[in-house]
Amino acid sequence: MPRLWKQLLGVKSMDNNLIIGTAGHVDHGKTSLIRALTGIETDRLKQEKQRGITIELGFAWFDLPDGRRAGIIDVPGHERFVKNMLAGAAGIDIVLLVVAADEGVMPQTKEHLAILQLLGVETGIVVITKTDLVDEEMLELAEADIEDALTGTFLEQAPRVRVSVVTGRGLEELRKILARSVTAASPRPRRSFSRLPVDRVFVLKGFGTVITGTLLDGSLMEGDQVLLMPGEITARVRQLQVHGNHVYEAEPGQRVAVNLAGIERQEIHRGLVLFKGQGLEPVDKIAGRIFLLPSAPPLTSNTRIRFHCGSSETIGRAVILGEDQVEPGSDGLVQFRLEEPVVAVRGDRYVIRSWSPVTTIGGGEIIEAGRHRLSRRKAEVVDSLLLREEGEPRSLALSYLDEAGRPLSRRQLLTRAHLAPAELDQALTELADRVQSFQAEGEDWYFSRGEKLLAQLKELLAKWHQENPLRQGMPREEVRTRLLPNLGSRGFAALLEQLLPGSEITLLGQELALAEHKVALSAEQAQLQDKLLHVLRENLFSPPERSELDKLGPVAPILKLLAQQGSIVITGGIVFAREAADEAETHLRRHFQQESQLTLAQFRDFLGTSRKYALPLLEYFDGAGITRRRGDVRIAGPNIKGMKQ
Repeated sequence: MPRLWKQLLGVKSMDNNLIIGTAGHVDHGKTSLIRALTGIETDRLKQEKQRGITIELGFAWFDLPDGRRAGIIDVPGHERFVKNMLAGAAGIDIVLLVVAADEGVMPQTKEHLAILQLLGVETGIVVITKTDLVDEEMLELAEADIEDALTGTFLEQAPRVRVSVVTGRGLEELRKILARSVTAASPRPRRSFSRLPVDRVFVLKGFGTVITGTLLDGSLMEGDQVLLMPGEITARVRQLQVHGNHVYEAEPGQRVAVNLAGIERQEIHRGLVLFKGQGLEPVDKIAGRIFLLPSAPPLTSNTRIRFHCGSSETIGRAVILGEDQVEPGSDGLVQFRLEEPVVAVRGDRYVIRSWSPVTTIGGGEIIEAGRHRLSRRKAEVVDSLLLREEGEPRSLALSYLDEAGRPLSRRQLLTRAHLAPAELDQALTELADRVQSFQAEGEDWYFSRGEKLLAQLKELLAKWHQENPLRQGMPREEVRTRLLPNLGSRGFAALLEQLLPGSEITLLGQELALAEHKVALSAEQAQLQDKLLHVLRENLFSPPERSELDKLGPVAPILKLLAQQGSIVITGGIVFAREAADEAETHLRRHFQQESQLTLAQFRDFLGTSRKYALPLLEYFDGAGITRRRGDVRIAGPNIKGMKQ
């Protein structure tokens, strides 16, 4: 059985949720070091074995002295495969910067170091490999070279370990330092959704499609229904493995192998994100702070770039906000307008590389992931981004609620602000005087600026009354679809309970109206109404066709008003006076007191009309529950007046 599923039946609790990663120049001994530490060969491809270099990402696990396991990612060092390195580096918590003693700091050493800093990695160990190939003097020269390269970086004070995988020198010391580093690092917080960027996909005989990646947020459990985004590819988690062990639940920060059911290998590729939850959508606009490397050229607006986030790479353009350009070695605010959507949230780190020639030029942290273009020169745009960059939970929650201008569910707010549940709860407690809430559809909903929503509602109703002066109000469902289409009917009803008291808006059954609105017919309309009712009452069971009624004048708005008031019944395109329906129901009640069934012919005959008029009336009574159809006959319905059921 392949090593990945070697311990398929073993269940082991995994307390450690951190990922160790390698970095360094090609052929400096990264893969050999991992093999010496773990006993696992991470080079799996035939080409890798033939050429002696790592091309794709490799994965292993490291047994700590206390029995725990930590995941290890082995990244390629060759400049041609930096994009592959980036796909794996996004999940690294602790880095092993590998520098060969016989070569010292090389170009990819520097590029990898820059990438790690841009990705926000803060903890690492410098491993000086191949010490068996040099004498002491050469080793000291290499170390001096390393010190120069690391000055001013996050590894400036990091431990240095001299290692030889041939002699075993330094390996035990490295294991002890790794153990201390893993123990001291903080675990990742749990979020309201689960997110795993896919960095590898393959088919395993007997199991089917398997993906791997680092679980960035939330948890995964066997049996979970998941999405693969961008796109709406659905699948089910059949089995999970963490560091070679079968688990029933994976936690944030763990390297996870996910066996998926209901999906084919060809549907998945690196760069997709496995997602469980609600509220997260792919976006093609990313705003954040960009840190430009000193070696990069100035970054001007509309520069074409390669955008790396998680395991994805896409092409886009950089738009500088508030300034004309970002200078080398400095930072600024930027929005990336991407050619393809990505799945990202506030707080994610990213790296950009130049279009051509391809080199790493900068990176930073995402402040806002969305779909709207930001204006380059508007001060309020920059101010909003600066506020969100601070990341204070209270300000973030209020900012996203104010921006939405509509209610957001708890899940939506957690996702947009990228806060832990406890952080959001505390923020909402502090905002109790500025944020309102309601419950609907099993969720808590929140909104700010209720006065703005009310103003929009009043404006909508005022326009409706102007266009429909003879209607009492606007249907509530139509109001919802125009004003808040993303809020369900129950949620909208709950929102109205919060908004309407003291608002000068009334709820009339299923319609909304301004309190000041009064239905008033003009003299001409009143005359037309009287004429219309007279014609209908004179011909109770054989009323004129609608085309004939139109000849009386502009009857359409009056018909709507009369129907709303209950003065007429419109069924099957035929208009009946209310008296016709009442008299017909009286006939029905008398009939069902004597008989259990009614035919259409019987109904037609006691009304003294034709099938053309009898059938629409019966269908009206069916809908009202006065009759109930059984095959070709009717029986008494539950709502017929004066009948015992």
